[in-house]
Amino acid sequence: MPLLILAIALFLGFFVVVALLRVASTGESQEICRHRIQTTETLTRPLALLSITEAFDPVHAILWEAPIAALQVIDSAGSVGIPVARLRPIFVKAAACFPEVYDGCSFVQWLQFLEQNQLISWQAQSAVITHEAREFLKYRFTSDALVERVET
Repeated sequence: MPLLILAIALFLGFFVVVALLRVASTGESQEICRHRIQTTETLTRPLALLSITEAFDPVHAILWEAPIAALQVIDSAGSVGIPVARLRPIFVKAAACFPEVYDGCSFVQWLQFLEQNQLISWQAQSAVITHEAREFLKYRFTSDALVERVET
């Protein structure tokens, strides 16, 4: 009997945790949206070191790992998109790896950078990959494969 009570409590606890995670994710997405609306800063190229053409340059390609990872995560969600809060860990990791590139750049500015380069469409709390970004990923994947084949 105590095992049955414990099993039921754990089962209900699982759903409570899932619900709390959903509430936290929604709250974080709303905060990002609110911050985006309230911010009076415009993106004055804090990511000046990043340009799409350099994504294909082997020397600078490492700087594009985070944006490409974000685009792949968004692309995996399909046409529905994903909550922008799911991209924050990618940004945090990139900012820690390349502080000289991301110095003075907030998460919202990073999302604006992706949006201004027509890689994502950012509406309210979700981001959707653009057709241009899909082509960018496809071309970059093809060109990377060609470079690897030539090098071997």
